[in-house]
Amino acid sequence: MLRLSALTFLALIAGAQARDLTVVGFGGGFQDNARKHLFQGFAGASGLPVKDDVYDGEQARIAAMVKTHDVTWDVVMVEAPEMIRGCEDGLYEKIDWTIVNRAKFIPNGTATCGAGAVGWGVALFYDKKRIANGPMTYAQLWDTKTWPGKRLLRNSAKTTLEIALLADGVSRADIYKVLATKVGQDRAFAKLDAIKPDLMWWKSGAQPLQLVGSGDVAFAVGFVGRTARAVQDGGAYPLLWQTLLFSFDFWTVVKGSPNTPQAMKMIDYMTDAGPLRDLAKDWAVSPATIAVAQDPVVRAKNPAMVAEHAEDGMFIDTEFWVQHGDDLERRFAAWVAR
Repeated sequence: MLRLSALTFLALIAGAQARDLTVVGFGGGFQDNARKHLFQGFAGASGLPVKDDVYDGEQARIAAMVKTHDVTWDVVMVEAPEMIRGCEDGLYEKIDWTIVNRAKFIPNGTATCGAGAVGWGVALFYDKKRIANGPMTYAQLWDTKTWPGKRLLRNSAKTTLEIALLADGVSRADIYKVLATKVGQDRAFAKLDAIKPDLMWWKSGAQPLQLVGSGDVAFAVGFVGRTARAVQDGGAYPLLWQTLLFSFDFWTVVKGSPNTPQAMKMIDYMTDAGPLRDLAKDWAVSPATIAVAQDPVVRAKNPAMVAEHAEDGMFIDTEFWVQHGDDLERRFAAWVAR
């Protein structure tokens, strides 16, 4: 019997212990289609096994992985403010721009620790089979006498406080100027107080459609991509673009990932035009990759791309939430718990 050298033996042990490259997103229809075209597309192109997981955007689990040096996720989709704060806090690797082609992204589509993934947005909707003429603005959403029933908002200060100030008559142009002040923050929470008994909260992106569909809530603010797909599938949900709040998510690599080089290659693949065009055939995406974002065929096929409705909606100010997010999220969580 041939003897294995010590180095060969150790290499075999390391190979046996190596885990699959793991990519994590927010779930739902986007991830179901991304699994086919992006995640497994990369697996087929690279020969590397890939699995995916789902989270709700909470950064505490990632922080715990990094702190304990037990990193079990590699590539993670992260909202812009959390990506920037996480980068500053040492939760994410710097993107290796010698692997990821930085030139292919839209303006502001790259950051030290993030490569632009897709745009997302939330907007008000309801079931027209139950309610023929529902509220069309956030100010009307606060009118519980004309439109009774539960309202479902995201369980986060981000988007919720903007919505409260919009409902209170603050112009889009002044939202963050007002919200940056103690008086403005108090004003947003006071507006939420006014209808708190009628409010419910979602953490999973699937919940708004589920709860509106079941009749458990009358009105919801949910992800427009999911609402648009439900409309395509026969749902009677209005797409109220005038209530749109939108931003972009980023692909990141968790600090200390043992698969960092492979993770960078995966990000480069997932942000290339070919895989994204394939994805766009099955799902209405708003990619941060210039060639696809400006592709007239993709835009015509995906009228629910948030980029197509940017002028109707309001961009979620990344820098504001980097600066104020921690304090406002703590205050919001305490307010919800009261």
